[in-house]
Amino acid sequence: MKPGQLIASSAVFFFLWATMAVTLASHGSIGSRTVVFALSLISLAGSVEFLRAMQQESPRWRRGIPFVAVCAALVLWTGMMEWAITVPDLANRALLFLLPPAAALLLSSFPDGCRDGVRMPIIVVAVIGIVSLFLAFNAFLKVIPSPVPAPGVMEFVGPLYALLLMPLVGLLLILAGVACR
Repeated sequence: MKPGQLIASSAVFFFLWATMAVTLASHGSIGSRTVVFALSLISLAGSVEFLRAMQQESPRWRRGIPFVAVCAALVLWTGMMEWAITVPDLANRALLFLLPPAAALLLSSFPDGCRDGVRMPIIVVAVIGIVSLFLAFNAFLKVIPSPVPAPGVMEFVGPLYALLLMPLVGLLLILAGVACR
């Protein structure tokens, strides 16, 4: 296994930092959907290559398929959003919330020889995945209008999740790839 495959797979987890950097560098001419589309495409290619390598190395390689599916859905959805202006952004956020649980499954597909080295990253990513599932559930509850408008969990936890926890998952994927060369 080569760490480059997991480095490419982790690209989508840095979407917010990359969006901020690209927006500042391009003075706003390149939008966030374009950045998420490009990062999702890189992650999709990296995760497909990772799974192709895992087929020969691990009998658990199929656990990485949900991550590939979420990356593929993000590529298709953000690609569609570039042309369809009236589509709500809820699905984009829901797909981003599904990435950490799928990444935990991807990490659990590692071969037996390096399972001990990735045990802690799997646990941390799984806990972040649980948090992201709660946030996804809360995002779906936002579809139902509240009679009294009040700030919810997403206004406080959402930015911290996108700024800190998502890049942490990406960093753990990179470290796991380097640990299991």
